[in-house]
This record gives sequence, structure tokens and C-alpha cells, in this order.
Amino acid sequence: MRLFLCAILLSCGGSNAAAQIESYASLERIWEAELSPDGVHLATGCSPRGEREICIYNLANNGQPVVLAPPRGGRIIDFFWPSPTHLIYRAVSTQRLSSNEGRQGLAIYQPLSYSLETQNTVPLMAQARIASVLSNEDNKIAMMLTYDLAARNQSGSRLRVRNDFGTVVYAVDLDSGQTTNRIETSSGSTVSFVMNSAGEKLLDIRYDEDTGSYKIFTAGRGTQREIFHDVFPASRPRIQGLTVGETAIAIRFPRIGLRRMDISTGQLSMFEEDGIDTEFMSTILDTYAGTIVGFRYTDDLPRQIFTDPELAGLHNELKQVLTEDSVTLSAWTPDRMKMVVIGQNAGQPAHYYLLDLNTGGLGLLDTVMALPEGQEAGQKEALTFTTSDGLDIPGYLTLPPGQTREDGPFPLIAMPHGGPQSRDTAEFDWWASYYASLGYAVFQPNFRGSQGYGTEFLEAGYGGFGTRMIEDIIEGAHYLQDEGIAREGGYCAAGASYGGYAVMMMSIKDQDRLACAISFAGVVDPFSMLARSQDDADTIRYWEQYMGSRFTSSDYQEEISPSDRMNEMRAPMLILHGDDDTTVPFDHFRQLQSGMANQDTARFIRMEGEDHYLGSPEARMTLLRESEAFLAEHLPVH
Repeated sequence: MRLFLCAILLSCGGSNAAAQIESYASLERIWEAELSPDGVHLATGCSPRGEREICIYNLANNGQPVVLAPPRGGRIIDFFWPSPTHLIYRAVSTQRLSSNEGRQGLAIYQPLSYSLETQNTVPLMAQARIASVLSNEDNKIAMMLTYDLAARNQSGSRLRVRNDFGTVVYAVDLDSGQTTNRIETSSGSTVSFVMNSAGEKLLDIRYDEDTGSYKIFTAGRGTQREIFHDVFPASRPRIQGLTVGETAIAIRFPRIGLRRMDISTGQLSMFEEDGIDTEFMSTILDTYAGTIVGFRYTDDLPRQIFTDPELAGLHNELKQVLTEDSVTLSAWTPDRMKMVVIGQNAGQPAHYYLLDLNTGGLGLLDTVMALPEGQEAGQKEALTFTTSDGLDIPGYLTLPPGQTREDGPFPLIAMPHGGPQSRDTAEFDWWASYYASLGYAVFQPNFRGSQGYGTEFLEAGYGGFGTRMIEDIIEGAHYLQDEGIAREGGYCAAGASYGGYAVMMMSIKDQDRLACAISFAGVVDPFSMLARSQDDADTIRYWEQYMGSRFTSSDYQEEISPSDRMNEMRAPMLILHGDDDTTVPFDHFRQLQSGMANQDTARFIRMEGEDHYLGSPEARMTLLRESEAFLAEHLPVH
């Protein structure tokens, strides 16, 4: 098969923004791409009007795209083609509900169906997830809804109730959005079914939130057999997909990683893929068949290993043709004649390509972000340092464009990630890259507790939410200063969500060196997050793993709570928060603003109508403009 580069096939964006800050604050020009099963249409995540939208192209005529906007007050998350004639996309919006604690924000997830033939969009079942594409029925899908049973079974204690679940699956018409018939139903503790692409139920998954009991049953009506039972007190296993032939599932277990489970016996085994360790990889699914065709992981950049011979061959050949370090297949048609390919280098905006084997063409679709004309992103490199207790901490350093370590020392900004069970990679980061473009070295540490480095490293962060994890970040900044990469004396810190919390704690723990702190949507009262999650056992377990039990001593709770230590945050602070945030409620901002009203070291900015995710150009522009001025005052480049 012969591949060759051809002229640009499509372009979703306009000319480069004249101002540097506008370029970095703009939304991604392309953030996802999916091909219709017949290969006639291409849908891309785009932002031609300054919000996350979907552009649908007819590849046969190269005409202007149809642009799908999010519903009013909503944000598009993702999309896929269940058939050649319909595109399903999901949007999330905020609904305000009254409770004993006042008005609370609730995130509502709404699937929608767009018809190419009628050009109409209809809402599907809210909060439901796709169970099957129903490949044997036209213009229908199976949608699964899991809910807490209204009548909870008493456990025998006046202080404790057992949360049971019900799960129901409906066939849903993609043109009308109406349910047409009930495919499956259950009561008790069923949290999910495993179904194939034809809508046949293969497995029944049951879970008890109180005890952590997790059971898997075969699907036969009246003859169900239990094939697996274990107890998972912290978090439950997650189904990752069906194997080809539908004889087994991939299931990710807490602590031990990915395993293959035989559907008929429940027997567990490792995936044997030419000696490759897939234990902590994720699966790659064929969208239409719903079966596993490979595995993916991230070292510094995304990587893929295909078990499907045809996809493996195409992937290997594309890696020889494209010059980027990371080459991944993002989407493909069932006949494998067209596919979307992503290529990226460390610290650089990714490129999306369209491969058409009918013509032998490989054309550029678009670039995630267009840098200002004549400019380039700064060099991003991996680094590792050793903490005072002997743990090796990985991370990434972005230097100013055109600069190397030898051009230092540089003014330093430490940028801890959110989560905290997340991680940074060598992929392009608009926020960090903008700071680098101003002349700063930007340090993004994957402190203990970050994912992607194995169970032992992840669990090393348990209980370290406001202690050892924060110290990792501080020690990393000091390491860069000791190495002569960062300037001696003061440095600044910036972060969002847990990262915003971390920079507040750094201002308490590193008073001698932290020159300033920038926090977006930072957690101010960690234990209030547990109180908000009192009806969600999984969420409580997640938070308690990192910060400790909500029943710990008041002294410990005060130690890791910025809300109790505001008078110790002496470094100048820039605090920003969206008032439509349902992840870290806006009350955290109000609490900090009220408690620091008599301090002149903090500047507070309320971002009206913004949520937790910096998903609008206006939000990003506010963050970058305000922080640029703030940094110029407290950590000037020269």
C-alpha cells in the first residue's frame, strides 16, 4: 500500500489571531473527529463561533459544513455516528435545585440525535448512556439508565440504609427521540448490563455500595449464574469492552489493572499480546462492533498497540510516513478505507489528518491551535527529581520558545494538575504554553498520587492530599532552582481545581520562596466536598483515599484546609472562580473572599456564567490577561 501526502483537504478555522493572547485563549480549532459508517460524512469538534460546536462535512462534495451548536446553557462533550444517517452528541448543562443547604448546582447530561436527512435535532433520554448501537435495527439505539431505587431496603440499623440500584434499557428512535420498547429491566443492585452491538444482554453487573460487594451474572432469563464475586471497598471494577467473538470482556480492577474475563466461566487471565504488558493500559474499541481491537497508553505522549492485524499494519505504515513522534488512529470506517489520524510532538499543537485509501491521499484536516504567525511553542521536556523521602517524581518542563536550559535561569511558575488522580503529559497545554511564551519556565509535576505510573505510585498519595503531595510540588520547584534552571529566590504557582487548592497550600508551606499564587476554581474547604457527596459512596471513597476520613480529628482537618488557615496565606494571590461551577461550588470562592476581606494581598475575580472547565474563550482570556498582569507585578521576567 502506498501512502503519500496530498494538499490540504479541509480547514475548520480562519486566519491566525493578530494578538498572541487571543491565539492562546481561543478554543481548540479541532478537538475530536468521527467518520460516518459509510465514509460519506466527517464530524469534527470545532469552534468557529467561539464555543465548542460540531462541524459536519460531506466528503463527497467538499462543501460548507453544517454546524451544530450546543443547547442553550450547555457544553458539548463528545459525539459519535451510530448509523450513516444520524450523529449522537452529548451536552452538559447546570440545573439549580433547592436543598437543605441552599440552592445546589447539578450537572445534567443530555444526549441528542441529529438527522442528516431532516436536519433536525431531538433530545434523547437524559442522564442515560448508550448500551448498544442496535446494528440489526435501522435508526434505533439502546439506551441504559441506572437509578437509585426510590424505596431503599432497610439494613436493620436505624443509622444505615442499603442503596440498591435499578437498571433499564430501552430502544430509542433516533428521529423522534422516543422510547419504542423496553429491552431489558432489573431491580435489586444491577448497576449495568454488558450488551453486544445487536442489543443482546450478555452479562448482568450488580453492586452493593455499602459493602462493596461486586457480582457478575450470566444473562439467561431465569437461569442466571453467578460467575464472579468479590468485595471492593474503595472503588468498583470497570468494564472496558468485549473481545472479538464476544467470548470475554476486558475488566479493569482496582489496584491490579486490566484482566480478561471469560464470559461463560468468569475465569480471569492476562491479555497475552506478544509479551506486551497491558496491565495498566486502556482498551481501544471498534465503534460499530463494540469489540476490542487494541490497547492504548501514555508515556510522554499517547501510544497505541493494535491487535487487529489490518489496523496494526496501517498504524505501522502511518508511523513511517508522518514525522510526528506520536501517531494514533482516532476513528475509521468499518471497511477501514477511511480513517482519522492524529500526529503530535512534545509541547506542540496536534495535527489531525484524514487518510483515504480509495485515493491514496493523506491530508491535513486542521491543527488544534494556530500559533501567532512567526511564533512557535516552547520546548517541553520530561524530567524526574527525587524527593526528601526518596521517591522519584516525574514531571514536565516547558521553556520559553527558542530557549534551552543553557539560556537560564528562568523565572519559574509551578503548575500542579487537578484531580488529584490525574496527570500531565508532554502534550500541548495552552495555559502552560502561554506562560512560557511570556518568558517563564513552567514546571508541571506529577506528584505522588498521580495516575499513569502504576498502583504503588498512585497509592503513595493516599492520605497526602494537603501534606506530602504538596511537599512534592514544593521540592520540585526547589530542585529546579538548585539545578540553575529556575532563578533563585521567589517563584510563582498556578493551578485549577485541586491544582488551585495546591497553590493555596504552597503559599502556607513555602512562605519564604513563593512569590505569588494563581488559583482557578480551587478547593478551599476539602471536607465540605465529602459532605456534598454523602449520598454517593463511590465519590466519598475516592476523596477519603486522598484526604482521609471525614471523621478524622479537627486538628488534622484544619491542617489541610485553606478555609482554616487564610491568615497564613501571605503571598499575593489571584483567585478566580466560575459562578456556574458544579464541581467545586462557587461557595468556596465566597468563603475565601469573605475570610480575606481585610487582607490586601488577594485579588478576587468572579467569572459570571462560567463552569469548572475553562471552556470558553472569554474565560481563558480573563485568566490569561489577569494572570499576565499579576505575574508582571510579582514575578517580572526581567
